[in-house]
Amino acid sequence: MAVNSNDQRLLDRVLEDKRRLLAPNQKMDDFFNYFAASAALQDFDLDIDELRDGIVDGSHDCGVDGLWVFVDDRYMSANIDRHTNFRGKKIQLVILQAKTSSGYQETAFEKLHYHLPLLFDMDRNTKELADATNAKLLDRTGRFLNVLEALASSFQEISIRVIYASRSVEPPHPNVKAKGNRLARELEKVASRTKCHIEYLGAAELRELSGRGASTILEMAFIETPMSTSLGEGYICLVRLDEYYNFITSRNDALRLELFESNVRDYAGRTAVNSAIEGTLKSNHREDFWWFNNGVTIVAEEVRIAGKRVVVTNPQIVNGLQTSHEIFNHFQSSGHHNDRSILVRIIVPPSSGRARDVIIRATNSQTELPPGALRATEKIQKDLEEALARYGYHYERRANYYKNLGVSLDQVVSMSRLAREYTAFVLGEPHTSLKHAETYLLGDSHYDKVFSAEIDIDLYRLVLDVHRRITEFLTDYSQDRPLLGDTAENWRYHIAYMSSFTLTRLRRPTQKDLLNIRSEHLTDALLGAMVNVLDREYRSALRGNRTQGIDKVARSDDFTTKLRQATIVMRRFKIEH
Repeated sequence: MAVNSNDQRLLDRVLEDKRRLLAPNQKMDDFFNYFAASAALQDFDLDIDELRDGIVDGSHDCGVDGLWVFVDDRYMSANIDRHTNFRGKKIQLVILQAKTSSGYQETAFEKLHYHLPLLFDMDRNTKELADATNAKLLDRTGRFLNVLEALASSFQEISIRVIYASRSVEPPHPNVKAKGNRLARELEKVASRTKCHIEYLGAAELRELSGRGASTILEMAFIETPMSTSLGEGYICLVRLDEYYNFITSRNDALRLELFESNVRDYAGRTAVNSAIEGTLKSNHREDFWWFNNGVTIVAEEVRIAGKRVVVTNPQIVNGLQTSHEIFNHFQSSGHHNDRSILVRIIVPPSSGRARDVIIRATNSQTELPPGALRATEKIQKDLEEALARYGYHYERRANYYKNLGVSLDQVVSMSRLAREYTAFVLGEPHTSLKHAETYLLGDSHYDKVFSAEIDIDLYRLVLDVHRRITEFLTDYSQDRPLLGDTAENWRYHIAYMSSFTLTRLRRPTQKDLLNIRSEHLTDALLGAMVNVLDREYRSALRGNRTQGIDKVARSDDFTTKLRQATIVMRRFKIEH
């Protein structure tokens, strides 16, 4: 049997095994989009929500199955004005075309060549594009244009990576490659200093990427014999700068973001401290780097010495984020180490107990972190993880923990997802769930409304059950009757909001009232009736103001108020005063 044929058969087995484990209710075509994205983007260390956020496959997807925007190797989960502390030196756009076909096809590039220049035009007419483009794709391409405009003055490098993934066992035909190259030339016209690369991932490449995964065992050479600590397990050593750079860098020369405690990705930029670190790195003086720098602290599950190398299992750099970024930038700019070194502390805290969390919290509290990053050790978060596990949900208070264990995607619940769904169903603010990034949802003021010891913990499970039931219904419903806007994103939060008073039959239900209902009360007939009401209100709002699209309507608090009124007056729902 040919090796190429084996590659395809083995890939099919991998796909089926992973689909059965991660998403048994998903069709293979849909799961292949996630599988290909997860494999191709693994070096960016995206979590489940971020991977799904970029998948735009569906009706009117213009040939695009996924689209992700990165600034300085960090994913833009919203418009750039929602993020802070960006230098904007490097912009990356990743476009995914994923097909389960056994070969590469010219038509894939033809569709992209026609639609992408229109979608990436700064003067594009969103209303005209909306007729043939789904709302999610319009939003994600708009996010890229927003980044270009916001960082226009920073003379950034722009790279576009078009990934064509398939089950092919043969390389692409010259005609396919010719059309791919033509698309690359067209996309390089998006802005000056733009480079585009076409990447083909066939059966063999996808197998290799999926099998590699994120490295959990890393090593680096030290200069002199490390000094071990007398209390507990750990080492202090000097490591050459180029060795440390290799330690924090992946195979494609990207910074290993997973080393910086899950979703801790904030880099302070050109602060006085970082400028001083940069200056020390560039200096040609004979003084060693570690004389002027506090070094880095790493916590790990295991550390051992092998010859002249230290081998670390599941490392997390909990102190030295700014230094690590500056060393990364230094070598990315063709800097030299000049035989200089950095001080590295490696700590292996007890596997049981709170020592690891205390170290992480204490060291990271000195640096600005994303909202929610330091919430993981709070009692309410630990209680939620334990309570939701009883109902088949894996609450991921630490990003990517359950993803890396291979737990079904539908069962993994991130902190930001729970905040969004709770906000819509319990707080009655579906527009807030759609409009705001996690910066707001997990910020102090809103966080306290969602996560509190005063809230019955069973209410969180109900929130998830309700949203899961609505998502399942909308998936089936939209197969025969396409939703306005071609994406369920603008529908499920509003349907959840409507469910809070159609199920309780009360205009202002309390938490106690909500706990009296069950997700199975959401029958197909009731959900269908609510979808009809929401569809009618969407169309009415769009007729009243043609300049706004469905995305803008769904994110308006005025629309939430009108939807509430329209639902209450429906006699069928029998909602009482």
